[in-house]
Amino acid sequence: MITFVLLSLAQIRAGELSPVNSALIQGQKVDAQASEKQAEAEHLSSQVIRLFGEGKFDEALPIANRVLEISENVFGPNDVAVANAASNLAEVYIAKGSSQRAEPLLLRAIQINDRVRKPADPIAVKTLERYTCVLNNREQDDKLKDFVKGRLPMLEGSSEPDRFWGALWLVTKAVSMPRPEYPQAAKGRSERILVEVVLNEEGRVIRAQSMCGRSALLINVSEAAAKQSEFKPVLIAGKPIRVIGYLLYRFVAQ
Repeated sequence: MITFVLLSLAQIRAGELSPVNSALIQGQKVDAQASEKQAEAEHLSSQVIRLFGEGKFDEALPIANRVLEISENVFGPNDVAVANAASNLAEVYIAKGSSQRAEPLLLRAIQINDRVRKPADPIAVKTLERYTCVLNNREQDDKLKDFVKGRLPMLEGSSEPDRFWGALWLVTKAVSMPRPEYPQAAKGRSERILVEVVLNEEGRVIRAQSMCGRSALLINVSEAAAKQSEFKPVLIAGKPIRVIGYLLYRFVAQ
């Protein structure tokens, strides 16, 4: 299953190459108070990661909120540090079972990432995956469909490979897509499994991995079915490109 990795503020800033950065990245002077706040955010961010790893989500929540607040004050509302602080806070909410609270935070992170990161940036892709899973798990199908459709004009405007396109049925057609068999050992389980797939330039699945799902049995048969699928190539300006997207498998209790 694809997992989301919490990042410290120091890691976030060090690896960012976007043209939209904080004053620190641009080499401009930052007053002492801002530097102090940045150091506080880095320290608190490390605490959030530690507490999250220990499963102490209630303790991590107010600290993650504070990191987001400081990041907004120091770097401005549209900085990459804010996107990652929002994503980290969303992860804490998800761990606490509050996906509804996580949803707007992930969407905000996506909107910032769209401005300051390249579409194929691994962190940008992972945030899109996470938001997709939150909507899927909450069965917000119409909202997810509208979200994917809304991103298509931006995606169709570039031939850059390895971007996350969302639902593959919106951008290509299946040549062959076998249905997974319901495993008898999973009897009584109903679940929606999202499998992320990478299609090569010929439309063949070269990687299939569960994005979200709980039952290992249902995940395994879904991944196996996805790996056997084949699609028409995704074309941009008449040329095939390699894309990342997802397939949805619905299992009804038997």
